[in-house]
Amino acid sequence: MKIGVFEPVPLNISLMGGGGIVLREILNVLKKRGYIIYLFSPFMNENNYENLSRLVDKIISIRFPTITSNFLNFSVTRIYNIFISLFQKIFDNSFDYTICNTYDNLIGGFDFGYVHFPARKYFKLRDIKTIKNIKDLMNFITSVKFKENTRIIAANSTFTMRLIKEKITKNVYLLYPPVNIINCDNIEQKDDIVVSLGRIARDKNYETVIKVAAKLTNIKFIIIGRIHDYRYYKELISRSPSNLIFLTNLDEKNKKEILCKAKIIFHAKIDEPFGISVVEGMSAGLIPVVHKSGGTWIDIVEEGKYGYGYLTEEEAIEAIKQALNDSDLRKDVKDKARSFESAMFDDRFLKISGL
Repeated sequence: MKIGVFEPVPLNISLMGGGGIVLREILNVLKKRGYIIYLFSPFMNENNYENLSRLVDKIISIRFPTITSNFLNFSVTRIYNIFISLFQKIFDNSFDYTICNTYDNLIGGFDFGYVHFPARKYFKLRDIKTIKNIKDLMNFITSVKFKENTRIIAANSTFTMRLIKEKITKNVYLLYPPVNIINCDNIEQKDDIVVSLGRIARDKNYETVIKVAAKLTNIKFIIIGRIHDYRYYKELISRSPSNLIFLTNLDEKNKKEILCKAKIIFHAKIDEPFGISVVEGMSAGLIPVVHKSGGTWIDIVEEGKYGYGYLTEEEAIEAIKQALNDSDLRKDVKDKARSFESAMFDDRFLKISGL
């Protein structure tokens, strides 16, 4: 069987987050089953090309060293979505099965589409008067004329699934993303360390982590993640208290070592669609403290069953104080994390997709 896999989000962005984890796992599953795989993406750098080439039979992309402009990334993604929509019939005739790994804009006609967060806006012609800038114009042009007609749609969380159903009436399947499970030798011997894990970008709301750390000076805070927005990173550094450090180029071995020592995974992003980093921390026995929103709160923490939630900065501080001494919860959160491991994703993906 010949399968076309489409990644409309530029891979230098996608591979840094949950989208990249899902893409690699889908390619791994298809490769194991012996399918012929073509990967389409608007552009990728040399490192991404080399890393993915072993998982596919052919990559169709434009190679760029790096694109750092957020607007250019946005524009390329939108244009690529138009390209997919216009040439969908050609793709359908060329492949036995088509998959869109980031079907967030709900544009195109694939056999299977995976939605991380429903980003597409639905405009009517009269909405042209609401356009205020170039980004609004691009949104309008690429949304007003196309309709969604993908056969099977899956969402990464209950939270995302609810948002999709506000936009379309089609049935949506729940498919949690795969998570790398961390096994520690001992989850009982831990230090008073709070870890925040994820790419360094404005939407992750690290400002809250800094404010909380500044009021809990006797506790060590560590932010681990690759720099996605360097200007934002410099702003955070300039405002950080002495008990908070950033580790931006940490390898997996050292990351595991820190997670196995820490007590808490603190996730400050509001309306996080899922939260792979939270599950990763939980697998190492870290108690999650998360904002009471999104898939992190609903699907992972289960509204307080497997961790703590907060709405205000003061509530976050109190939650961290309580979580530091809640050693009885460690085994439960570790067991909960195992329900999101890769094998679970593989089995459900194959069942939903029919492959």
